[in-house]
Amino acid sequence: MQIPDYYQILEIKRNATAHEIKSAYRKLAKRYHPDKNPEQTAFAEKMFREVCNAYNTLHDEKQKSDYDRTLQTIERQQKSNGAYFYRLRRLDQNYAKLELLLHALLHQNYETGVSMYEQLRHHSEEIGKEWCIDEFLSYEESRDCEFLIAEAYQKLGFSNGDSSSTLERHRKIEQAMLMFESLLSAESRRPCFKHFIREVKERLKFIYLYHFSVKGYEETSHIPLAKIRALKLPKRETAWMYKKIAEFYVEIDQFPEARTVLKMAFELQPRLTGAKKICKTLNMVY
Repeated sequence: MQIPDYYQILEIKRNATAHEIKSAYRKLAKRYHPDKNPEQTAFAEKMFREVCNAYNTLHDEKQKSDYDRTLQTIERQQKSNGAYFYRLRRLDQNYAKLELLLHALLHQNYETGVSMYEQLRHHSEEIGKEWCIDEFLSYEESRDCEFLIAEAYQKLGFSNGDSSSTLERHRKIEQAMLMFESLLSAESRRPCFKHFIREVKERLKFIYLYHFSVKGYEETSHIPLAKIRALKLPKRETAWMYKKIAEFYVEIDQFPEARTVLKMAFELQPRLTGAKKICKTLNMVY
């Protein structure tokens, strides 16, 4: 026997009140209404239909009671004979949401994509489970998907038109950094997308320098230099990053730190270009 999980469809707990059921229905009906999703009508119609079916069952006391009994029976059967129909049905629902997430990201609807990603993670946390894209996609597809999500976080974090607070934008940049770092780590363990590695490193270079910038976080120690070394960039690029960091230190009057990092740059690239001005400021021989 197969049965949809109406509670999961409405993104509510099983002990949800009638008011919570109605509120969830209104929110999701608005989100998935075909008129609101002209670029993905077929998928929106499917989701809208499922939301309506869930609400029609759960808001009626008699139907809800019958549904709950059926659900409990199936779960008992699952425990006793190892049936996985119910679990697979729930998996299909999450996969459908993941499809919508990817569609949004591929069309550069970053806010929608990030919002759906965080909803999926939040729901998994509510049921005591860590969200894992690999449950729905192949290993290679999962890494590609993570790249798109990280890119969305980065775009929103650095967007001038984003109305989010400074703290919220910093959170998004931090999330992008963690996901890009995770991709590098995964690639070192199981190579699958070498053509992306250079792009990932370029994005991390930008984020790391942002953290050291006076326009970024005040705690410049947030990004240890070890992270830059871990990128394993060519010496010329690493030296350039050290020089930029030394310049940021000068801007906030941390001259000893600036000298230390600039010396590291010269150790890697003795003929470092563009360092004449900062050397003069720090009384160092160029």
